[in-house]
Amino acid sequence: MPDHQNQNDKECSSTFILSRTLLKDAAAARSKAADLPPKHPNEKQALRHRHESRFYHWLLYLHHGFSLLCYGLGSKREILQRFAHTVLKSAGGVLDVNGLIPNLTSKQILLKAACMLKHANPQTLRRSDTYELLSQIRECKGELYIVLHNIDGPGILAASSDVAHHRWVKPICSGVLGLRSAEAQSLLSSLAACKNIRLIASMDHVNAPLLWDRQAAAGFNWLYQDLTTFAPYWAEVAHMPSLFAERKQEQTQQGAAIVLSTLVPAAQKIFRKLAEHQLDENEDEGMQFSQLFRICRENFIVSNDMALRSHLNEFRDHQLLQTEKGADGLDRLKVPMAADALQSLLQVL
Repeated sequence: MPDHQNQNDKECSSTFILSRTLLKDAAAARSKAADLPPKHPNEKQALRHRHESRFYHWLLYLHHGFSLLCYGLGSKREILQRFAHTVLKSAGGVLDVNGLIPNLTSKQILLKAACMLKHANPQTLRRSDTYELLSQIRECKGELYIVLHNIDGPGILAASSDVAHHRWVKPICSGVLGLRSAEAQSLLSSLAACKNIRLIASMDHVNAPLLWDRQAAAGFNWLYQDLTTFAPYWAEVAHMPSLFAERKQEQTQQGAAIVLSTLVPAAQKIFRKLAEHQLDENEDEGMQFSQLFRICRENFIVSNDMALRSHLNEFRDHQLLQTEKGADGLDRLKVPMAADALQSLLQVL
């Protein structure tokens, strides 16, 4: 091929951009993706049959004290749920957990496991701490199989790679990372170490093993299983932000959570007062400075207006606060976030 033709090919670029497509929102994108014909169906079916033929091997490993950790490309949810329904249900109780559910905590898993083993109402055990729950689980005679999809689940505010990349080993604050925090994994490790608990989990992040130190890994006693399926991650991405308008809002929410976690407790309390006032359906315009100062002084958060102004300036520096004119012409303080994002942020603050 002539050199000038190769040069012209290198200079060509596509003019097909996202804004020119018919995919105007996330729902349209999912609808179009669902209509795509499946690729390599025979090979995928052969993989499923191969995995299903090992179900009773997995059960044997579980009975010998191992926890199973499934890895590989593709969604593993369907295979694990089939394993739970066809094999585990006849062997004992089964607790199915989606690790990607926003705001899921390890204590909630612990509480549910204790309730299933003791056949108790969750309200009766809700006030028990983690040590009490673990003790009650160890005292139970029955066995419980826990199927935990995505034990490396990031939670609602650590879904993006730029946030999660820096926090595999040392999270900034607990509660923001879902199951990725050291505290959550340590608690799950203690749960897996109970003799009447059988754990089978899946992971999808390449760095997931960095979550466990030597002590946590010993508690899990992992036996790695290749569960490559090449199946689409439909269920896993259901809780993730889309590539459209919601993505910018999600990134703003993540950034706000990181910033607020580094501020002093007084600043966090001030931000909470602002956000709670803004979430009131009748107070969407924001709050006047004098009103915020009165509330903060009554709650012993600040003692003078200079201290409050200092915290507000810090909020402005991080784009967590803006000043707008209200209907009465007065300046009002407002957090520039949508109501649902602000509500989610307060849950982890």
